Amino acid sequence: MKKIYRILLLALMIGVASGCTRQNNDVNNQKVQEQKEKSDDKSTEKSDSKKLYVSFYPIEYMAKEIAKDKIDVVNVMPKGATVHDWEPTAQDIKNLSDSKMLIVNGLGLEGWLEDVKSSLKNTEIVDSSTNIDKIKAEEEHEHDHDHEEHEHDHDHEEKEHGHDHEHHHHGEFDPHVWMSPKQARIQMKNVYEAIIKFDSENKDFYEKNYKELDKKFEELDKKYTEVLAPQKDKYFIVPHEAFGYLARDYEINQVPIEGINSDSEPDLNKMKELTNFAKSHKINTVFYEMGESDKIANSLAKEINAKTAGLSTIEAKTQDIEDGKDNYFSLLEKNLDAISQAK
Repeated sequence: MKKIYRILLLALMIGVASGCTRQNNDVNNQKVQEQKEKSDDKSTEKSDSKKLYVSFYPIEYMAKEIAKDKIDVVNVMPKGATVHDWEPTAQDIKNLSDSKMLIVNGLGLEGWLEDVKSSLKNTEIVDSSTNIDKIKAEEEHEHDHDHEEHEHDHDHEEKEHGHDHEHHHHGEFDPHVWMSPKQARIQMKNVYEAIIKFDSENKDFYEKNYKELDKKFEELDKKYTEVLAPQKDKYFIVPHEAFGYLARDYEINQVPIEGINSDSEPDLNKMKELTNFAKSHKINTVFYEMGESDKIANSLAKEINAKTAGLSTIEAKTQDIEDGKDNYFSLLEKNLDAISQAK
């Protein structure tokens, strides 16, 4: 009996020891997992700090051409979103609040920005419209039409223009600076300087890329000047007031169907006004916005016996851009070709 008792006691002691070993191993494994999770969290935080956020596609293009693979450039707007209407989600705001920098167009384009600024206390917001030769929003109307040709009286025109301002202009200045290569070149320099501030360690790399991109802008600016110089002062009918800087910089005149935000359709009086103006100036092309409805352009074109053609406002990242079939520069070149061919 004593022998059996000693055997049972030994077995019990071995079992207890084994259980303690398993428990210690479990505790150690848990500690390793917790350390790994903490490490992963730190890795994520480090990754987030290397994300440079931008507010829409043209700035994304500029930033990526300069930064290449050195920085993770993130466009806050999803593919296809409309720049005048998009609003950030709670997750978007959190992502921005965790980032070091956000580069925006400015001039009121990002209507959502004021509402979320209080949540972005640790995020530097860079306005890429600095040093731009800005156009006041109300100036867009000063050369739209020869007022003596209208059938409306002055009071009606003032009322109609006031209506346009109320519903279309959401800032003191026209925000569409990226539509003119001359102004976009300045905007791109602002983006470059922001990138250097974001990551000064790779300044030489960014400077080289900046100079190459600046040369492309310079050449495109010259091309616009040379192609449009013989057409100085001509009028072209556009879907909305997105071509003010282009028109001013290359001495032609946009005739907008809709206002800066293109948030409403023209009424019958506006359509009649446009019809009379187009006929008197022998305009043979009515432009619609690529990716949007061409219904209004077709209606006006039918009235004046003209053709329709597309222009891009380059405000949204389209599927063709996503697929590499188009980019910011190619769309600016297509716009030049279309405008120069219109009479």
